[in-house]
Amino acid sequence: MNYLESVDNSLRLLMLVAAKARVGVSEVAAELGVAPSTAYRLLSTLRYRGFVVQGHDRTYRAGPALEEMVSNRITRANLADLAAPALHTLRDVTEESSHLMVLVGRQVRFIASVESFQSLRIGSRVGAMLPAHRTAGGRAILAALPTETLDQLYPTSGTTSGELTASASATLRRDLARIRKQGYAVNNGETERGVTAVGSLVADVDGPLAALSVSIPTIRYSSANLSGLVVALRAASDQIVATLRG
Repeated sequence: MNYLESVDNSLRLLMLVAAKARVGVSEVAAELGVAPSTAYRLLSTLRYRGFVVQGHDRTYRAGPALEEMVSNRITRANLADLAAPALHTLRDVTEESSHLMVLVGRQVRFIASVESFQSLRIGSRVGAMLPAHRTAGGRAILAALPTETLDQLYPTSGTTSGELTASASATLRRDLARIRKQGYAVNNGETERGVTAVGSLVADVDGPLAALSVSIPTIRYSSANLSGLVVALRAASDQIVATLRG
């Protein structure tokens, strides 16, 4: 058989992590028939990409990227279809472009957009991948994640994590605490100059599913309109969750 052993081991490891609550380096080494050092490197690679997270007991479990892939709650395509009416309503109520995104590791993927009818508007973002911490919707999702998951995605000590230094990760944590308390996030030109976005979480009883955001040309945005945008976002989120429940 013509195959790459390293890739095969990585795929077998993903299946192992998906099937078990937690795994350790020794267990992975035994299951894959590799040296503990190799098992550790494989786990470290998956951890870097968000497919596993390491607990305080030094064992590993499925991370947000793997959970998003194997989740049987709803597929990405179904979520986009089911959310379409809410996205259209959100666009109509706010008169601005609306978006739906999901978390993939440290990034968000936009899976649906409904553009504003206004001449000056933000276009569709469907298919785009952006750093979660730099988007309003991404931060809304991150604020709802367990502390253990955030520790793996954005360490506050040691080496850098993706685009963030440990110091920047600590600053992000403070921002997420505020977002968690207020229930929404605002992005003022952090992703794209001249664009302001407000984001809110979409979650069911099992945890975060996605996020909604409304994107607005900054020249048209006013903080006086923020409360109305938040109300519209929450109503759209409730509509999506109600649709999912059937």
